[in-house]
Amino acid sequence: MEQDIVKYEPIIYMDKKEPFRLKKIGFTEYSEDGARSSSFNRAFDFGNYPKAVRVLEYVYYLDYDIQHLYDLEHIWIYVDKNGAVVGAEGSYHGRFLCAYRKDNSSFAIKRAVARAEIENKSHVVMYSQPGKHAMLASPELMWIYPELFTACDRLSGINGLDAPKRYLEGIKISDEDNRRIAEYIKANYSFVPSMEFVRCDISDGDYVRLQDLQEMIPGFIKAELDKLGVDYGGQVYKD
Repeated sequence: MEQDIVKYEPIIYMDKKEPFRLKKIGFTEYSEDGARSSSFNRAFDFGNYPKAVRVLEYVYYLDYDIQHLYDLEHIWIYVDKNGAVVGAEGSYHGRFLCAYRKDNSSFAIKRAVARAEIENKSHVVMYSQPGKHAMLASPELMWIYPELFTACDRLSGINGLDAPKRYLEGIKISDEDNRRIAEYIKANYSFVPSMEFVRCDISDGDYVRLQDLQEMIPGFIKAELDKLGVDYGGQVYKD
């Protein structure tokens, strides 16, 4: 499995003005059609990618989304029995979008999606939405998101701390502190996307087992709260 991490690692481009960086990348794989992801609300359907026999899940942790503290994004790579990439998907605001198929000519949005690249036959090229980090096959697809620019400026920080309950055990903050987090994000990270993209520098040491990443995340959140001077032993945080 360790060899596959690098062999199939996606190549990711982020906006030149992106204020956040990928912190850690969890990795796991599933070989059963219909298996459920352990980190995303979905089941895998190999029938969407003929010949797929397994799917590799790359899980990207960032300390912040431009609108909240905590962010987790995903890329899925589908592989056939010969080790060839036959499909890929990227997380998109709680859902997921197709990023690559061998029969690219079938795409209706041919100019945007059918340009999805594969470098050296196994590395899918993906683009991270500025601030929000949705993983897409082309920057042109980002324009379907109505708040592409306003999320990074006028609407930045609006959700304060926003993480699944599984990562908030032992973390309780007041509504006032949540507003402080929102104000901090807006004051320190709001920006205007350049829509020019540069390749991320990802090292082998950035990858960990998904289970290990999931165990690290509460500590990452607490570390950010410590930096902000937020007492996370206060009132129960409300979603």
